[in-house]
Amino acid sequence: MPDQQPDTQRVWDMMTTLRTCLLVSHRGGRMHGRPMASIVRQNEHKVYFLADKKSAKESEIAENPDVYLGYSDASSKHVSLNGRASLSEDKALIKRLWNPGAQAFWPQGADVAEIVVIVVEPVSAEFWDGPPGVISLAKMAFAVATRSRPNLGDNQKVAL
Repeated sequence: MPDQQPDTQRVWDMMTTLRTCLLVSHRGGRMHGRPMASIVRQNEHKVYFLADKKSAKESEIAENPDVYLGYSDASSKHVSLNGRASLSEDKALIKRLWNPGAQAFWPQGADVAEIVVIVVEPVSAEFWDGPPGVISLAKMAFAVATRSRPNLGDNQKVAL
């Protein structure tokens, strides 16, 4: 089996670069997704989200902590991640994660009671890292013309 370390690093790098992702949790017997800004901390082996306690996310994660994170640049770079989520109301953690985007949602600051941290511990991921859109289109056209399969970049499953 090839060394997974470069692929593991690549997943973390892509998540850090892409940042906005689709957080999918369970709502009863169905899946429920919403776009959110992630705070990726590889050195802690965690992905964080600041969320409003009044949202459905808190009860969904409390009921079933298995979540899916989908990152994409809507073109050629994608990360699909499975993880286990937990909730934290630790004010020190909230302040450590605080950023200008959070300030826009909670203008009163990090000390308001409505904020909860969703903490995701990644379990596994898969990434697709291909060339930009124009190059991909050219490769697909070439593949059609030559009756071959296009090489649209790297795809790898990674245990985290």
